[in-house]
Amino acid sequence: MGTIFGLIFLGAGLFALIRGLIDFRTSKASRDWPSVEGQVNVATVEMKVESDEDGTTTSYSPRIVYTYSIAGQQYTSDQVVVGARWWHTSRSRAEAKLAYQTGQQVTVYYNPNKPDQAVLEVGATRGAWGMLAIGIVFTIAGVVIVVVTAPK
Repeated sequence: MGTIFGLIFLGAGLFALIRGLIDFRTSKASRDWPSVEGQVNVATVEMKVESDEDGTTTSYSPRIVYTYSIAGQQYTSDQVVVGARWWHTSRSRAEAKLAYQTGQQVTVYYNPNKPDQAVLEVGATRGAWGMLAIGIVFTIAGVVIVVVTAPK
């Protein structure tokens, strides 16, 4: 049973590690992306409610949707930074992270090889670093559990 648990940890760790490496590499590359002017269409706080046997959990996340045009083609994105959105347990904390207003003009940085991939803030983020750290910890833990619990 311990080996199976270790393999699950190892799999989750490798997934997080690969995702973190991709996000980290893309976020670093975003520093060199060209930019265009865009406009924020939606700036709000989104609510997510999840229920399980322990009860109900409510989380909040800033949601920004913006449009931009490149060579006459219009694009829409909701990525502020490369990587996943952060969810907060407090609505006021999520509102504090809402740094953009509906109708605001913004600078949009886009991937010249994939113009539909864009962000408002460039560079490596806490999310990319965090995903790398989680991936490393889970991968190491998975290997240790598998080695320790493997039949001798």
